[in-house]
Amino acid sequence: MEFHVSNEHVRRERRKAVYLILFLAVISSALIAKVLSTEKISDLVYPIIGLLVLSLQFFGSYKRIREGKAAYPVLELDEPNGKVAVLYKDLKVIVDLSQIKNLRLQRKSGQLVSILVYTSSGEDLRFDGYENLDVLASALERLAPKESITNASFYHR
Repeated sequence: MEFHVSNEHVRRERRKAVYLILFLAVISSALIAKVLSTEKISDLVYPIIGLLVLSLQFFGSYKRIREGKAAYPVLELDEPNGKVAVLYKDLKVIVDLSQIKNLRLQRKSGQLVSILVYTSSGEDLRFDGYENLDVLASALERLAPKESITNASFYHR
């Protein structure tokens, strides 16, 4: 069974990325103005570091906007074998669900918003924004040990 990210989630994340880009543009222009108005070279260190850090965030957000739905991985659940495969472009990561240390179902206003999976081998997976998230959660609940399942009423990102 395959799970794809929902179009609504992609639109919401795109809107957040646009706001972030606008904010970064304002901060970057302020840093550039600071660089142009400095008289000592030692005053350039922090603005230039700030510009480098902000430019990485800027290009990451732009990439996510440009790729759209392709920027998110596809989940492939193999329930009989107890495995979930996370597919992203040419990369495929397979997680054995028998090693689930903690399965946390996060709800907001009674609606399932995200699923956090922690395995004993150290993988931390977060599933949010996917279509049919309730179906994925019920399948993971069947595969996970009952003592490791937590229903979190406090939603955090």
